[in-house]
Amino acid sequence: MTSVIKHLVRLGLSEYEARAYVATVSLGEGTISEISRESGIPRSRTYDVMERLARKGFVEMGNTAPKCYRANDPLTASDRLMEEFRRANEEVVKGLRDVGKRADKRINPVWTLTGSWAIEHKIEELLESSEEDVSFVFLNRSSPLRYGALIAKKSQKKNITVVLAHRLKNGSQLLGNTRIMMLQPIPGMLSEVEGTLCDDGFVTGDDCYCIEMIMVVDQDVTLLLTNENDEQRAIIIHGTVLNIFGHDAVRKLIEGAKEIDDYKG
Repeated sequence: MTSVIKHLVRLGLSEYEARAYVATVSLGEGTISEISRESGIPRSRTYDVMERLARKGFVEMGNTAPKCYRANDPLTASDRLMEEFRRANEEVVKGLRDVGKRADKRINPVWTLTGSWAIEHKIEELLESSEEDVSFVFLNRSSPLRYGALIAKKSQKKNITVVLAHRLKNGSQLLGNTRIMMLQPIPGMLSEVEGTLCDDGFVTGDDCYCIEMIMVVDQDVTLLLTNENDEQRAIIIHGTVLNIFGHDAVRKLIEGAKEIDDYKG
């Protein structure tokens, strides 16, 4: 019951409104006193709460004395909440974009993201915006599993190359129409950095950094995915000399990799 109330609050009801609606659903129908007792809302507040729920279309009022309330169908109520949430979200996005157009944009070639949700959406955004090709080098064993569905979906329309440091079972099905390659003994830039390649990725000699993935988009953007003290961090580099080094490192890794035409895992 508590989780239902929390979800209703997330969708836009106040806590009292959520508790009163759940109580009314539980009762089938009830008076102010009964709903107050069932929900734990003070009786003095329950009337106003039920009036708000009625205006929002969550309950019906009976023409009785004392006044009785009956809950409308939960699916209808939920659909109404979602529609209001969608409209509110559209207004928020429009408003923020209008504000953003007036903002002073500072040129900063390097940005950092933390948090799996933000990182995954940035990778999706970069894939969607690519005009030429995208290359991934997966040094972490589990990363292809995490991003495989997204890569497979985008590979229907995008030119994507994936280099794997570890063999991946059913790679051809997981990664869609991508060009799949296996990393050979690490050449180029990474070989000059003290560290070890393991299941977690390329761990630097001081154990401070673990490089899980490198992504290059149209030779213009590099995303470096690292794990630092058990926190995932994405470093995004745009059109600078640093990006040239990132692209050059990935190019060398691809050149040294072995293409797999019939990937069996």
